[in-house]
Amino acid sequence: MSSLLDTHRWRRMGWPRIAMYIVFILFIVHLMNSFLISPTTTHITNTTNTNTNTTTTTTTTTTTTTTENLQEFVLDFPWYKAQGHPRLDSLQDPKYTTTGLSTTERMKLTTDQVLKARELAQAQFKYIEGIPGSIFDRNTRTANQFRSLVNCWTTGQWIQVPSRQSLLPHFQDPLYGSCDRKYYKKNSKGQREAVKYIWRSDCDPNIDLDGENWCRVLNGRHLLLVGDLVQYQLHELFLDALRDGPTVCFGELNCKEHTLCTAPFVDTRLRYLRNDLLSTNRKPDTNQGHPKADIIEWPFTSATTLRNFPILILNRAPVIESDEEFIKGLIETLRTIRKANPSSLILYRSTGIGHPFCDDATEPLEAPLSDQELKSLPFGWSEVSRRNAIARVIVEAAGGVFIDLAALTDLRPDGHVGGQDCMRYCMPGPLDSWAQILYQVFLGLEGQLPSSASA
Repeated sequence: MSSLLDTHRWRRMGWPRIAMYIVFILFIVHLMNSFLISPTTTHITNTTNTNTNTTTTTTTTTTTTTTENLQEFVLDFPWYKAQGHPRLDSLQDPKYTTTGLSTTERMKLTTDQVLKARELAQAQFKYIEGIPGSIFDRNTRTANQFRSLVNCWTTGQWIQVPSRQSLLPHFQDPLYGSCDRKYYKKNSKGQREAVKYIWRSDCDPNIDLDGENWCRVLNGRHLLLVGDLVQYQLHELFLDALRDGPTVCFGELNCKEHTLCTAPFVDTRLRYLRNDLLSTNRKPDTNQGHPKADIIEWPFTSATTLRNFPILILNRAPVIESDEEFIKGLIETLRTIRKANPSSLILYRSTGIGHPFCDDATEPLEAPLSDQELKSLPFGWSEVSRRNAIARVIVEAAGGVFIDLAALTDLRPDGHVGGQDCMRYCMPGPLDSWAQILYQVFLGLEGQLPSSASA
């Protein structure tokens, strides 16, 4: 009878409930096995881990020793301190750099590429004469004379002085004022060493920068600065030179318009856009919702923008690419600008090198780096000189003015923001001379240079 009742009870429970009980029992058995691990097993596991750690430690030690042996410390650059620094060969891209060529071969390559760029640019801009947007429009002879004068202003040397009375005060981005803050934490007076140098050109016009006169010369023509992060420092320079105080700029990608000159002068505005390649795209590349941060190409070539900003100051970053891509890209950019606004005044800032381990530097260089030293630079900086030569012939063919401001700062391993930033400079500092030369360029383009300075 009892057996019949048990059978009846199991039938009432149903197979789903029976299956659930079985799963529960199996779970309990597995849980008990997990806690009942034998001491022998534990010992084996610990021994294995110990051996693994020992092996890993040995391997790490061997790797570290090997790395230290390979990491030779050298004195590749004249500003390095006595202990030197590791070679930077691993930061070069062999596909686009010419560090394997001899100096003679690199010179020949520069000559060939400049010739190619000149031929292509002259074919594209054969209708342009002089410098549109200036008094040299349609006058090629006087335009070339002025270009030679500008080139002379950027040829010279840094001269040390006891102190400078005409420092350009910095009101804008606090990053570039960091050197002064560090200095005055330890010193109540005096000046940083990096500001105790002035640029003395081979044909110094002896003109003092005058912000009010600069506003008169601009006469309401708005300025658009386009280029890389170093170009953003021009944004800071113009604001420091032409405004009496700070202004707000939200980021270094697409800064809002700033007023440079106000009454009694004609309203004049400034805007900065970051476009490392000076590309002519009309929309930002969102990369399917994941925009790239290594190369920024903010649009700037719309007809409306180019008409609203008749003065353009451009620079194309030293991106790793072929000479052919550089030539094609720059010609296309200038063609687009000329089509949208034939009377645009185009100024082009040359690209400078960075100075690795710039915190070692304490003074300017007496001479530019040798070709052998240039070939030791990372990040494609070894090719910058050739790219500048190429850019010069393209810009001048398009009716622009090439301003070799890099010739000044290539000689200044000191004065950088420092730390991880050995491209940009603290302000005030070496860039004060950039402002001085730009002021002279604007005076000359409007025919307002003293006769002694334009000789």
